Amino acid sequence: MMFSTMSLISLALFGLLHALRRRQERFLITIEGIHLNVKRGRPPQALVRHCRQLMQDARTLKGTVRGIKKGDEVVLSCSRSIPASYRQDIHLFWQQQS
Repeated sequence: MMFSTMSLISLALFGLLHALRRRQERFLITIEGIHLNVKRGRPPQALVRHCRQLMQDARTLKGTVRGIKKGDEVVLSCSRSIPASYRQDIHLFWQQQS
């Protein structure tokens, strides 16, 4: 009984956090090998082109790039499955665009 109650509360909290994050998400780009897809929102085309160029150079990238609304700006969040050097490149490109 106690375990099922804890499980239900945990599931509800996870759902709430997921919904709040999705609400703040401005765009979602997925990268897998040689495929890049904009799943949600409208990311700047310059960012899409930059990610596409990195993807063509590496050909093995897999992960997500999200634009998260924080205050008056949009902050990038790259998944850890994208190698650190590529994440850094994407973040530096984003900072130059702002």
